[in-house]
Amino acid sequence: MITIRDGAPADEFFLKEMTYQAIYSPEGGGFLPRKILEEPAIRRYYADFGREGDVAFIALSDDKAVGAVWVRLATTAQKGYGFVRSDVPELAIAVLPAFRGRGIGTALLEQMLTHLHATGLEAVSLSVSRSNPARKLYERHGFSLVKNQKNSCTMLIGLT
Repeated sequence: MITIRDGAPADEFFLKEMTYQAIYSPEGGGFLPRKILEEPAIRRYYADFGREGDVAFIALSDDKAVGAVWVRLATTAQKGYGFVRSDVPELAIAVLPAFRGRGIGTALLEQMLTHLHATGLEAVSLSVSRSNPARKLYERHGFSLVKNQKNSCTMLIGLT
C-alpha cells in the first residue's frame, strides 16, 4: 500500500536521488554519470530544500520512500529547465524504477495540484523530455505546451 506524506528539509538527500531519476532516458536511465547532480542547473532542484516556497510530497511503500513530487520557486539567475517566470514554481516528480506503472506518479501529481490550487498560486510549470511517456500524464492533468526545445519541452498549468 502506498501512503503519501509531506516532505521536509530532511528529505533533501532523497530529493537528490529523485532528481537523478527524473532525468529521463529512453533506456530507463543510468546512462548519465551521477556527478551530473552537482551541476548548478541540476543542483537547484534539490539543494537546500526547505526554502520559502518549497513544497514536497513523498510516496511511501512499507515506510520506504519510493517517489516524490516537489515544487520550487526560482529566480531568472538560477532558473531550471522548466522556468516560466519567477512567480511560477517549477514542479519535479519521480518514482523509483521498481515502483513505476502503479499509479504512484499520478497520486503524487494529484496531491501536489490539489495543494497548489488551495494556495492561490496562478500556475506551475515543468520540463519534460519530448519522448518521455510521462508527458501524457501531465497532459491528462491539464498541462499544456508553452515552449519546445530540441529534446524537451516546458509545460504549464493554470491553477486559478
